[in-house]
Amino acid sequence: MTGETIFGNVSLFLLILADLVVCGLILVYLFRDRRHKGKPVDTDELKSLIESLSGLIKESDRASRELLDALNQRHRKTAELLEEVEAKEGELKKVVRNTEQILSKTGDAEVVDPYAEVSRLADLGMRVEEIAKRVNLPKGEIELVLGLKR
Repeated sequence: MTGETIFGNVSLFLLILADLVVCGLILVYLFRDRRHKGKPVDTDELKSLIESLSGLIKESDRASRELLDALNQRHRKTAELLEEVEAKEGELKKVVRNTEQILSKTGDAEVVDPYAEVSRLADLGMRVEEIAKRVNLPKGEIELVLGLKR
C-alpha cells in the first residue's frame, strides 16, 4: 500500500466521520422536536441549523484536503531526502572500496619512512587512531606530524 493511498484513506475516513457526526446532530435535533409534538417546528431555526451543519461539513472537507496536501508534501520531501541519503551512501561505499584497494596494495610491507606513510594515510582520509595502528606510532606523534604538515 503506497503512502498516497494511506493518506487518501485517512482523508476519506475523516470525511465519513464528519458526515456521521452531522447526521447524528440532525437526528438528535429531530428526536428532541418529537418530544414536543404539540409545538410547531420552527423552520427558521431548522434552516439555521442546516446552514450551520453545511458550513461545518465544508470546513471539515477543506481541513481534510489541507491535511492530505500537507502529508503528501512531507511524503515527497521524505522520498527526496531518502534518495539523497542513498546517493551519499553509494558514494561513501565507493570511497571505502577505493581506500581498501589502495591499502591492500601497500600490504604489510615495511615502510621505510613512517612519517611519509602518516601523511599519505591522512590524505586518504584515515583517522588518527587508524593511522596509529597501521604505522605503529603513538597518536600524539601522529598528531604532531599532521600538525607540522599543515
